[in-house]
Amino acid sequence: MEREKEKNIDRCAQAYAELLDGCEIRISGEGVPEGFYLPGGRAESVRLILESDNAHYPFGTGCLYHGIGEILKWTGRRRSEDTEETAAYRRGIHTVYKAVQRLILRHAREAKRLAEQEADANRKNSLQRIAGICGRISEKRPATFEEGLQLFWFLYLARSPFGVGCIGRLDQTLYPFYRMECRAGSWNREEAMEAVLRFYRNLNRLRAGDTLRNLMLSGQNEAGKDQTNELTWIFLEAYERAGDAEPHLNVRIHENTPKSLIRACVRLLAKGKGQPTLYFDENIILAMERAGISHVDACRYANDGCTETVIDQKSGIVFWQHEMVKTVELTLFNGEENPCVVPVRMRKNSAQGPLFTPKTSLVKGFRSGAFEEMKSFEEFLNAFFRQLDFQLDQQFLRIEEKMQEDETNTVTSPLVGGSFWRSAVTGKDPLRGGGFDVSNYQLLSGTITTAADSLRAVEECVFVRKWCTAAELKRALAADFQGWEALRQRLLHVPKFGNGDERTDGLAAEIGKHFIRRVNGFCGTKPLRPGLYNIDFGIFANTVGATPDGRRFRDPIGEHCCPTPGAAQKGPTAVVESASRLPMRDGYASSPLQLTLDQGGFEMGADREEILYRLMEGARRAHVPVLNLAMYDKKALRAAQKEPEKYRDLIVRVWGFNARFVELDRELQEHIIGRMGGGDNG
Repeated sequence: MEREKEKNIDRCAQAYAELLDGCEIRISGEGVPEGFYLPGGRAESVRLILESDNAHYPFGTGCLYHGIGEILKWTGRRRSEDTEETAAYRRGIHTVYKAVQRLILRHAREAKRLAEQEADANRKNSLQRIAGICGRISEKRPATFEEGLQLFWFLYLARSPFGVGCIGRLDQTLYPFYRMECRAGSWNREEAMEAVLRFYRNLNRLRAGDTLRNLMLSGQNEAGKDQTNELTWIFLEAYERAGDAEPHLNVRIHENTPKSLIRACVRLLAKGKGQPTLYFDENIILAMERAGISHVDACRYANDGCTETVIDQKSGIVFWQHEMVKTVELTLFNGEENPCVVPVRMRKNSAQGPLFTPKTSLVKGFRSGAFEEMKSFEEFLNAFFRQLDFQLDQQFLRIEEKMQEDETNTVTSPLVGGSFWRSAVTGKDPLRGGGFDVSNYQLLSGTITTAADSLRAVEECVFVRKWCTAAELKRALAADFQGWEALRQRLLHVPKFGNGDERTDGLAAEIGKHFIRRVNGFCGTKPLRPGLYNIDFGIFANTVGATPDGRRFRDPIGEHCCPTPGAAQKGPTAVVESASRLPMRDGYASSPLQLTLDQGGFEMGADREEILYRLMEGARRAHVPVLNLAMYDKKALRAAQKEPEKYRDLIVRVWGFNARFVELDRELQEHIIGRMGGGDNG
């Protein structure tokens, strides 16, 4: 087994070298960050890289702060303290960073060659400058902001053959280079702004959408001091100027955040594109500390490629999702699927993405009790929690297997490993002493809102109003409500989460508390972190049949801590009221609230920014950890579906990322429109 692990390290390192050495480089001559290339290499090499790095968490700062030359120095030979594994991993890091160095030097030579042929003086100077920067950072630590951004860009491109990956707290990561320039008297804000704008343009040239490119700004340090700096403002302003889908912008808000930064965020949100997403430190850091994460580490948190929390420079991330609505279905059918569920073909998000057939990961066959024989709603609710506990126990077994595998055999990408200085110095994989000081395994469950709607409908329909028997409800669900439309209309009008109804909200809170308590009680190799979040709500909607809330098979289900699309009828303040009853703060791994407003149906006029500010403050006081506010014109979205070529610049929030609306799959477009609630005025 040990020998096989060492072979895997070598194969992964060689895969990076093959892709980087085989790529076709391109230089625009516009300025830093320069370098845009098409990767070469075989499909097998791509597979090895993707298996070793899920790209959801930020790089370490080892290479940026010490330089490629130092990385190569520490990994260039075997050391007396090395084991066979650390020697192999050290060798893997060296192989990869030599390939990165060759890639940078190829750019330096190409820029120099183009400069020698260039007649235009300005372009010639630009190319010569690029050649000089690339030559310096191929060996030495960056000495300026532009050199730091350029090296980050090369590492970012090397990380994934598809140009995806979490960016992290880049305003903090590059801040030392800004300070060096200030001390030297060479800081030029406009040049830095132009470099960041080019960085954003390069990201959008690669592609947009579910790219994991989350950029987290600001926050506080362990002393509570605000960390907003000049780079925070540059990254924020550049996004406002660029106005495209990438990167996905996030800002940490806390007690000492400058009011000017909060107002700038509100101004951006008022543009209606769902950027930035706001993280409230007071509702995240304390929960992390209660879970055993140190205050110093908790203050370093960022988000990953979506909305899950990571500890910047200190953790990776592995997460699973629980299908809560499917758990209700298995309870209704005593451990079996609703008969109306049939295999379907779908795309995850992009209209150009591959078709696949989704399948549930839950285990069928656990007999939680015959619904038809239950005499009270309490009996049914107890059966639901028995089914939930069984399904969680099955997930815990799979999670423990993964934890044990990571303790012994999993190989982290040597490119990632080399970005953590301790990994380069010791030769240890970040998973085993080389940098991931905070374990970050997460079990998440959104959809508790639709699950609560379904439980409330069972209570109201069968046990309170007795509109039908349990057996009749099961027949209606099995028929996907074909022939049962009158009953379905009654079910649709049972109070739903998102409207401030205490009973429905209370059921959602009960589910959330039970889930979080069970996850926190996991006894395994490492801690397991809970969150009320689900990125696969679209997939789950295609694996669960008709449900008692009145939705049919394949109709949308709720995402994260949000109402089922179309269910919220009383406006955003009622949604916040419902969310305030959930244990969102305890689900610190990620428990977002997404508020989507219809510009045509929610009149704000000149007070738009003030209303958004009040919604933000209301969510913060309601202990919401993560808030996304977006405003779209429903009529414009409908028009974009009919004439997509006219709406290429229409940006919408999907889940942990923004995307061009016209590039999304039709099913996901409908989900986004449905978030606004109310009737369709399109």
